[in-house]
Amino acid sequence: MVEYGQREIKKENGIFEYINKFCTRRGDYKALYLNLRMLQDTPYMQQNKNNMVDVFMPLIRKAMAKTFVLPNNDMLVIFNKKAQDEIDSCMVRIHFLLQDDAKVRDADNLETAGIAIFYDLAAEEADLAKKVVAACQKTPDRQKEQQERQRFSFFNTSNRHFQRELTTDMLAKVQKIISVADFSSFIRRQAICAVIGKSFPQRVFEEVFVSIPDMRDSLLPEVEITANPWLFLALTETLDKRVLEIISRHDDGALIGNFSININVSTILSDDFLRFDDSINGSMRQSIILELQLVDIFSDIRSFILAKTFAKARGYKICIDGITVDKLKYLNRTKLDCDLMKIVWHPSFVDVINEDKHFMDYVNKAERAKIILCRIDDANAVEVGNSLGINLYQGRYIQRLLNAASPKR
Repeated sequence: MVEYGQREIKKENGIFEYINKFCTRRGDYKALYLNLRMLQDTPYMQQNKNNMVDVFMPLIRKAMAKTFVLPNNDMLVIFNKKAQDEIDSCMVRIHFLLQDDAKVRDADNLETAGIAIFYDLAAEEADLAKKVVAACQKTPDRQKEQQERQRFSFFNTSNRHFQRELTTDMLAKVQKIISVADFSSFIRRQAICAVIGKSFPQRVFEEVFVSIPDMRDSLLPEVEITANPWLFLALTETLDKRVLEIISRHDDGALIGNFSININVSTILSDDFLRFDDSINGSMRQSIILELQLVDIFSDIRSFILAKTFAKARGYKICIDGITVDKLKYLNRTKLDCDLMKIVWHPSFVDVINEDKHFMDYVNKAERAKIILCRIDDANAVEVGNSLGINLYQGRYIQRLLNAASPKR
């Protein structure tokens, strides 16, 4: 056990007292030290650093961890080794929140970036003590800001059979109704979470979407509105405008950052998007992800390049959605210059992995930390994804886990 001089650590908020009192069996505990002072000093980055404790809140409530914010803005997490998977999931979430920083952007994880250091209390307590004491010697004058974070989601499936297909007259009718109706009842959310091993899902961000099935059941219950792709595209452009209006007015009450929206390339190049961009706080853009469908991108690659260049210059992140497992081999995330890629889970996923010996090369090229495996309906999909090194997941199974635990959390 290390003896700590109280004079040196008087600003430290009881870290060593906590270790001596609650971590009596040192072999059961580890410490995670986050060198957050190394990050860029921008309002957006400062906001994320100030809210970092929220990432570990589920573990704090379960008494599996304790967090400390040091005077130099670094952060220390003392945790039981039983929670290692949960801590790893938290690290994935933090990596995502901080990926705009130059030190984090090109690193595989926070450890290689030099941001995160793990200490085993049984063997490295003295080294940790030196690190903490040094952190408490200087106290930067930083004003802490608090910002609530909510995220949003998108997932649409249907196996129903319909009597009619969408026509131009029906489309005009629906577009008129959408332009004046209360649109909030069609908005849905679904979380994108980090899941490693047996750890509980850690929310990274959420996706906002319009529930096409609910809207169809309300307006055109006997019509398959997705049957004609061109008419459906025109409909989604109208939906884009309404979603942008809701976000710009903050009608939902929680649209303040760390969320994604499905959007068409043509919408990004429209006056509606310019008005939306002008209406939101500049610091909010970096926490908004624009999800573009793969089929929309390659229907007009020049427009995609123009829209993507404009959006990224304004600070938005780009995610390519609608990637099936067989198309992954043809895509290069770096050349497309996107921040994230969504791969659609399907039972055939396992067959493709087994049959294509180069599949891992495609995953490596896309970068595991940038891949989201979506439409997850069961635990098997997460197990397969983990075996590939994928950490981010979205789907009904993930949402069920979150919803089941929400009354307790």
